[in-house]
Amino acid sequence: MCWNRSVIPALAIASALHVPSAVAQPPVHTEMMKPFAFTPGPPADKVWSAVVLASNTKKGEKPAPVPPELAPFAAKLSKFFGYEQFEILGSATKAMDGQIERWLVPTQNFWVGARATREHGAYRLNMEFYHDKRRLLETEAMLGPRSPLFIRGPMHVRGQIIVVFEVKP
Repeated sequence: MCWNRSVIPALAIASALHVPSAVAQPPVHTEMMKPFAFTPGPPADKVWSAVVLASNTKKGEKPAPVPPELAPFAAKLSKFFGYEQFEILGSATKAMDGQIERWLVPTQNFWVGARATREHGAYRLNMEFYHDKRRLLETEAMLGPRSPLFIRGPMHVRGQIIVVFEVKP
């Protein structure tokens, strides 16, 4: 048998690289394919966010009742920021269904744009805070269950602006 010289080097390279000489075939399925089944995970969290106006009462006046959404941490807000009265200017609740969620908290003059990414049972929160069209703050923070996030905003004619984020089950 006569070998063509151009074929021998090709065979040598193929065997050195362990390349099979046969054409690859798709795998043969021996078991029946099952349809895709969705397995529900734990219920989605909700992130509540609010733009709050904090203020002190005039001498001799009683503070207005705390809004029910702020009641669980009104004492912390008073302690950290030194105000006794809180009013919600705008709020939003976003169900966290996907890996990344975006939402907006509108008020008359303030806007909070937020993007949350789920990470290890908490959320990495990228937030932008605007007064009318001017961006006042851009920040990133971690937000977890039972650990609300309070951000001191600018002063307002009637008090202090505070932005609040909370994970709710």
